[in-house]
Amino acid sequence: MILEKFFTQKYDGQTLFVNPDVTFGEFKKFVLGQKKEFEKSDIENVVLLCESYFDFAMNFFAAVFARKNIYLLTDKTRLNQLGFEYIIPAEPAASEGIFEGEYDPRGIMINLFTSGSTGTPKNIGKTLYNLEIEAQATIDEFALSDGIVIASTTSSAHSYGVAFNFILPFYGNYKINQKKIEFPEQFDIDGNYILISTPSFMEKLAKYDFVFENAPEKIFLAGAKLKDETYSYFAKFSNVIDIYGSTETGNIAYKRGGENFTLINGVCVEPAVDGRITVTSDFFPADEMILNDIIEKISDREFVLKKRTDRLVKIQEKRISLDELENNLCKHDAVVDCHCFMYDEKLCCAGVCHEPHIEAVNFKKFLSAYSEILPKKWRILDEIPKTLSGKTDFAKLRKIFGSNLSMPFVFSRHADSSGAEIELLFKRNSNFLRGHFDITPILPGVVQLYYAKFFAEDVFGIELPHNEVKKVKFSNIMKPEHKVVLKLTNRDKSVEFTYLSDDKIFSSGIFVK
Repeated sequence: MILEKFFTQKYDGQTLFVNPDVTFGEFKKFVLGQKKEFEKSDIENVVLLCESYFDFAMNFFAAVFARKNIYLLTDKTRLNQLGFEYIIPAEPAASEGIFEGEYDPRGIMINLFTSGSTGTPKNIGKTLYNLEIEAQATIDEFALSDGIVIASTTSSAHSYGVAFNFILPFYGNYKINQKKIEFPEQFDIDGNYILISTPSFMEKLAKYDFVFENAPEKIFLAGAKLKDETYSYFAKFSNVIDIYGSTETGNIAYKRGGENFTLINGVCVEPAVDGRITVTSDFFPADEMILNDIIEKISDREFVLKKRTDRLVKIQEKRISLDELENNLCKHDAVVDCHCFMYDEKLCCAGVCHEPHIEAVNFKKFLSAYSEILPKKWRILDEIPKTLSGKTDFAKLRKIFGSNLSMPFVFSRHADSSGAEIELLFKRNSNFLRGHFDITPILPGVVQLYYAKFFAEDVFGIELPHNEVKKVKFSNIMKPEHKVVLKLTNRDKSVEFTYLSDDKIFSSGIFVK
């Protein structure tokens, strides 16, 4: 269905992308130009890492028409885990010509990757036919308006993004907003549109009482559990649709608040013997797929999610539910969110708390009323780190828990692609202050540099080289238990940092990219 559009001029005058506008005819020329570039190489595999929605779509179809194998990665660090030669697309040039040949969507395989709950990448293959069937079911289920704009905060390189950001608009003749939305000020979209996002992104907007100037017609959310309060906040503006699915199966069901999920057209589910959900649909190649979620069926088209079996761990001969630990800890008045996981054979807990003087020992004592087994390692954070697809970011958690340094308490952070201001406080009982001027403690310079680099990488999604820092200046002594602001400025080839409080600058420097 989608590929047929390239073999006719019928759609050439239609606007395909907005902000800026690109017609389907103009888009086809770039696809043809990149196809010719791919055909010059004997390498059969193309890896797509594109952040730009235009580049992603153009390279995808160019790879299809060049008969290359397609691999979608959300993280360039996974490149070294691929055991084969591959092409990473370069900038294309438009080319005149026509599309020729026969292409069967059932024979065009797209390789996605999922990390599940382990953080270890797993290759999932689907055909273009599977994705087209899923797109048709989505259109039928949600009665999307013709010609509507699809705007997104997510990458097109994971299952949810592929389905909604990419396949859906090409299949259903919708328009694609070229600009990926990363910050609130980027919601400058005219006319009717739907928003594709994740619970974690919307939680941040709700946290700062964000109000749409032009609210989307619908908001589709997937990737993690949607909190009731986040749903209620945005349901005031729009039709919020919480999607349940997986990389393996595609979209399965949806709900609008409450607990009951409704199956999407064409999907059937049944509980297996152990209660796990068994899925059948044409959205994936296998006959059926069993996931790690326990469900309870309410009717032929409705079910309730109960728990995940892969969130059960065995510690000291006892089976512990990580979900149950988290639910009990969240009963503490000071806990906003938390995530429990195993790391280095230890039970760890990252807790989000907005009260600076509460310590992990308070949470241990509270949790001991519910469980004999308690986390061994704790970190108090301002938010649980998430990937672009809204999943818990295990790589960042491992980095945080792998460090022996105590985390500063973060009061707030305000950021866009060019800069950030983070209000934080280094606690007096931080482990890096032991033995450093016990009577009048001061913040070691190496700690200031470490956290300036840590937050720069976290906020801007970059990786800075080790020891590439220049023009470091320590202007005033920084003491614990005093609020400071870490100001970060993101340049093309560097990141500048300054620690300050009111008009006093404590330290500054430049990290080279």
